[in-house]
Amino acid sequence: MGIKDLFGSGKKKAAFREKAKEALSEGRLVPGKAEALAKLSAQHEIEDPSDDKTMLRREIYNEAADNVRARGKLTDVETAELDKIQKFLALRDDQVERTQLNLAKLRTLTEIRQGKLPVVASNNAALRGVQLLPGEVAHYAVQVDMLDRPSTGGHDGVPVRWSTPYTINSSKAHALPVEGSREGGGGYLFLTSKRLFFKGAARSAAVEYSPQANFFLYTDGLRLERTVGHTLLRFRSKSADTAEIVGELLAALMR
Repeated sequence: MGIKDLFGSGKKKAAFREKAKEALSEGRLVPGKAEALAKLSAQHEIEDPSDDKTMLRREIYNEAADNVRARGKLTDVETAELDKIQKFLALRDDQVERTQLNLAKLRTLTEIRQGKLPVVASNNAALRGVQLLPGEVAHYAVQVDMLDRPSTGGHDGVPVRWSTPYTINSSKAHALPVEGSREGGGGYLFLTSKRLFFKGAARSAAVEYSPQANFFLYTDGLRLERTVGHTLLRFRSKSADTAEIVGELLAALMR
């Protein structure tokens, strides 16, 4: 009997999955959720949850992860409980890779809000060929596409101002005005302790943090206002948490 036979048609296992997702979606992800799954498994006479299809087991794990992400932060307790749930469901890291990447971003965001700024490792491939200023620290790097646009078309985004806190989720209602923009190539955008720095294959550019700097945040990128025209930096990451990280980090650095 194969995996599909075991979990594709069993009513008990289908009922277990629904009860499991319901239990994980209710309240905060506190210690004991993994044990609750084990009890539900026993109640529904499920001998081995790992026999289920990967997709169906992943649904249960993602329910727990979505519960955490909906609250906008990830604690050490929740991380430990997610690890237990993953182990109980016999899911390998590669089977929940996308979810774990999103959780890693949420963990970074949580730490920034707590005053612990990330640091790009000196051996990170993104830093290859990058010349930092004396005493400068690279706190974050994200792949972007650079575009050029003469105007915003009324889509101004969220202003990132000097010594001003970032309002959580404020960028989510704003999308970059990319239609009609001219492509300028891809590269890495760095948020350092002193400046916003772009390094591409053919060009580099930097803007130091100051009260006069004009940055505008969108859910999918950042806009730099120039004397004439605008530079758009579109995040290649599709996670909405990327914009949240950039917004919170700039608020911490621009002061």
